[in-house]
Amino acid sequence: MRIVHISDLHFGEELIREKVEKAIRQINELEPDLVILTGDVTCWGTHIEMRDAYETLMNLKPELVAVPGNHDARNIGCEFFELYFGKTKKCIKTDEFVIVAADSTQPDLDEGYIGLEQREWIEKSFKSDKVNVFALHHHIVPIPETGRERNVLIDAGEVVELLIRNGVALVLAGHRHMPYSIRLMRTHIVHAGTLGSFKVLGMPDQNYNILELNGDYVSLKLRFVDYGEVEIGKYMIKTEVPESVDIYHKIARPKKVLFVSNENACRTQMAEAMFNKFSPNNMLALSAGINPAREVDKYAIEVLKEIGINIEGRTPRVLQTDILKDFDLIISLDEDVKVGHEYWEIKKPKSLDEYRKIRNEIEKRVRDLIRRLLVI
Repeated sequence: MRIVHISDLHFGEELIREKVEKAIRQINELEPDLVILTGDVTCWGTHIEMRDAYETLMNLKPELVAVPGNHDARNIGCEFFELYFGKTKKCIKTDEFVIVAADSTQPDLDEGYIGLEQREWIEKSFKSDKVNVFALHHHIVPIPETGRERNVLIDAGEVVELLIRNGVALVLAGHRHMPYSIRLMRTHIVHAGTLGSFKVLGMPDQNYNILELNGDYVSLKLRFVDYGEVEIGKYMIKTEVPESVDIYHKIARPKKVLFVSNENACRTQMAEAMFNKFSPNNMLALSAGINPAREVDKYAIEVLKEIGINIEGRTPRVLQTDILKDFDLIISLDEDVKVGHEYWEIKKPKSLDEYRKIRNEIEKRVRDLIRRLLVI
């Protein structure tokens, strides 16, 4: 698939018309499968600007897929955008590719925002058995040498993770009038400069991107309207999701543990108390019994006090089976209690010395459990 990527035409007071008209003739000669326009079609989102842009871009022979930019979202410009260029978000599917074009604008604001509802739509639109391409106006990572980075997407972090998790091969964006490309994990991010505005940043001329995609590679050329083209690079498409993407979420996610026994008077009370003493704040343990005792074992209270843990006033709890689904891990300390994911073979103590030994054994197991839970 051949894609021509254009952006930031700025029909209106910034427009250099002859640049756009010449570029259209060049693009038609290239015969791409698709032209993707990543926003800022106009300067002020007015009807006259949008109409002018529409009539000019009608001279493109390939199919045009356009999303609005922050300038198009001014003065109810998105209503005029939809009149001439269709919905502000769209999804195009072929046998090999899925192209999701999203609306990152907010009415009369320069800052970009995708939002939860649109992110969910984007994620549902991607397909794991195809090469996924994502297009939007605002940049999701800062672009060097473009001044203060004030207009990165507000939810850029969430969008970046969504793209990486779904194995998105290519991101196309505009906004800063500076062509640039960078790889983020296995996702290639490509920005187009301005095709029509006199506000050209860091480049000798108005410009656009030419991309060739197959199942394995994407090649990128930067085309200047009046000065020819430059080979930027050829990149391998790898859509496998790196395992590291989810590790941070696994670490941060709250985890809940349940210790279960017959009476919930001694060992499970110790396990609960020590787990909550030694675990980080995103972890919590509870304990319960099948036939709970009337009170917590006094020697369990005593040996826990020796290590600075006070469970006086606690009472054994009865196990409520309807809450079992709320726990990430359930541990049984009685062999005949067939509830849980694992069994700790720790017998009931009979002497104060044995109480101390099982306290130490439970502490060792609890500390090991906390380390295991970090990444589940």
